[in-house]
Amino acid sequence: MQLDHRLFEAHQYALINPLQIDRRIAKLWPCEPIVPKELLGQKHLLPYLIRLEEIEPDARLAALDETVHYARDHDRIPFSALLKCNADSQRVRNHLARMMVRKFDGEKMLFRYYDPRVWNALKWILLSSQLDALLGPINAWTATVDKGARWQSYENSGCNKDGMHLTSDQLYAISSLASVNRVIDRLHREGGSIEGAGLSRRVFDEMEKAGECGLTDPDDKEAYAFASVFQSPEVHNTPRYQEALRIACLEPGAFRSAVSDPSDEEVDEPSLEQTEQGAWQHG
Repeated sequence: MQLDHRLFEAHQYALINPLQIDRRIAKLWPCEPIVPKELLGQKHLLPYLIRLEEIEPDARLAALDETVHYARDHDRIPFSALLKCNADSQRVRNHLARMMVRKFDGEKMLFRYYDPRVWNALKWILLSSQLDALLGPINAWTATVDKGARWQSYENSGCNKDGMHLTSDQLYAISSLASVNRVIDRLHREGGSIEGAGLSRRVFDEMEKAGECGLTDPDDKEAYAFASVFQSPEVHNTPRYQEALRIACLEPGAFRSAVSDPSDEEVDEPSLEQTEQGAWQHG
């Protein structure tokens, strides 16, 4: 994980996730948690807003080096996002907190848009005007892509007149991100070098094709998408996969076991990343 000092110094704020980075590291910085009023009792789940300009340059670089070193040692991303914004910290914090609570299936949920994997998927799920509304007073949002290999910025165009109303299709895509990210994690574990900004969309599209083929079980859809991306979409035309599809349409949940070797099955407890896959989370 590399974070160029010049890139870092171009930002006024940063977000750090205390579920990913030890609170001792977070406290190196002038920061406070972003807490929506609906989630006052859930501070431990929520990111901190770091006020980068409130720390002297030498101390800032020392804190940066320690944060990056910790992240590298623990295979973490040092910051969830870097923010370019001239607004005062109270305005930024209030806006980010307000955006964190959205209604989904009639229930108010924590919207984890600040997670880099969720954010990168939102760039193909949402319209530019919706992304701009999500950013509000923030001029640019910089987050990691390609499994943390590099940083990429999104510039706010200011075209946010339509607000953040989400369509049913967008809500469905966002709610699918936990499954999408599980497939991507499996691709990485299996040694796949497949990456790129469009990977989450490609996986989502393949899961949709799985549904069109008659698969209804989430695990079956994930296994279908994994095979499409890891091998080829054409693999589903082979006799083995055709038979697996036939069985799974009659017995939901049978597809992955029908196409996997016993050694492919997961046996380990889920890691922290595996439990923080999606965009929605109960408060």
